[in-house]
Amino acid sequence: MSIGNDGIGYFFILLLVLIAAPLVFWIGSVLYAWVKWLFNDKQKLNASYSEIKDISNPVRGTVKLTYMLGSAGRTKLVLVDNNFNEKNELFHEDKSIGKHSFEFESNRIENGSYFLEMTTINQKITKKLVIEN
Repeated sequence: MSIGNDGIGYFFILLLVLIAAPLVFWIGSVLYAWVKWLFNDKQKLNASYSEIKDISNPVRGTVKLTYMLGSAGRTKLVLVDNNFNEKNELFHEDKSIGKHSFEFESNRIENGSYFLEMTTINQKITKKLVIEN
């Protein structure tokens, strides 16, 4: 009993399907995930992403900070000097996800260069702040 030429052809087709199909599926899955990642914006990709919006330096008088939180939880905002010594704790409280704003009076702080340091449950953000009253 012999397989013959038709049997060998069917065997190779079956072998090709069993090996190539999973490989093609895997490559397609990887490409789909990469394209999906490429076109998602940062906040949708990483729900815990937070930021402090741009600050116009130097600041005078009442300073309004706008910030976004990607995850709810304990949030701390402090003003630190150039040696990273804490000068003033602006707030330390539970915050919800989303856009927030905070105002403080810069005339209570002496002129100079500082850093705003916001600490969330999984991130620390630092922005430069120059006070000139």
